[in-house]
Amino acid sequence: MSMLRTEDLGELFLMELEGDRWSPGLEKRLRKLHPGGIIFAPQNLRAPDSTTELLTKIARALDFRPILALEEEGGAVDPLGKIFHGLPSPQTVSQRGPEAALKLGELAGAGLKLLGFNTNFAPRLDLLNPMDKTSLHSQSFGSEHQVVTRCGAAFVRGLKPHGILACGKYFPGHGDARPDRDTGLCLSSKPMARMWREDLEPYLKLLRQLTLVMVSHRAYKAYDFDVALPASLSANVLEGLLRVKLDYRGVALVEPFVTSGTKARTIPPLASGETQEGGSLNPEAGVKSIAAGADMVVVRGGEKAFERAAENLSKALEAGTIAEQRVGDALKRIRRARKNIPPPTGKFSRNAFERLCREFERFSQEF
Repeated sequence: MSMLRTEDLGELFLMELEGDRWSPGLEKRLRKLHPGGIIFAPQNLRAPDSTTELLTKIARALDFRPILALEEEGGAVDPLGKIFHGLPSPQTVSQRGPEAALKLGELAGAGLKLLGFNTNFAPRLDLLNPMDKTSLHSQSFGSEHQVVTRCGAAFVRGLKPHGILACGKYFPGHGDARPDRDTGLCLSSKPMARMWREDLEPYLKLLRQLTLVMVSHRAYKAYDFDVALPASLSANVLEGLLRVKLDYRGVALVEPFVTSGTKARTIPPLASGETQEGGSLNPEAGVKSIAAGADMVVVRGGEKAFERAAENLSKALEAGTIAEQRVGDALKRIRRARKNIPPPTGKFSRNAFERLCREFERFSQEF
């Protein structure tokens, strides 16, 4: 007989917040769905004191300390710029060395803490891909693994004093991935030895400092040669590489996770020029990610999408297509990670906010 409760399954999913205000309806949904955490989009941010109040109420609506996440890198991915002064991009900062990356992390961590967040979906540990001509080109710390490692480590150190959990991305690195017409995926042909020397180097040095790791949707011939699979669906990457070879004991996260009606695909298409990871994972793919070794999946698309995701996981457990131990292991890692989350204070300091605004502005003016 299963020892897992229905509400336990919700903890394997992070829910994207809809709207920007607290309501009895939101409280009811949180208590019903029991998500492991909430991720904010830029449009969810309002005035700083209102954001703090909303985050506090969300945290108190659940019977555990949830992950409250924002993706704050600086540059083109800078939601805190809506509230504070905009921060320079990682690539721009890296030209000043690790000390500047440390300051970037410190400011991001201070801003997140002041508002009430406890997790940052950063740093980006991908090596700069010369083939990437999108707006996210500047979001890498650089093309040299030594630079990315040093600046990534400094950024994480900057977050730590503020109690902000770091999430390195996108494992195992975007490398030389290019759109592949046959599979519809972005496919990397880089040999395994080169991946270990280059793309994996930041993870080899930083994994112990990363509470979460966000897994790429790129496919890697070095690990799935015969049948191309996104890393987010690959047991060879999630279990064989991340867990066994690298002995990672934190939370492996897959993002995004959305529904797209009848056009949803099991394997997300990735076209040149798409931002972030591109494409979408349908609910069935989310379960496959967990079966392959992922611990948490981000759900976009509202309450119905979240319910469908949890329902599909429940059905997979009942059918035996996913092992209960696999879900149990994921829950253990998630709950261990949450032990490091401080309780929400619900306090907002106007004086601290104004001081931090000046720090953001001074730092940005240096670049």
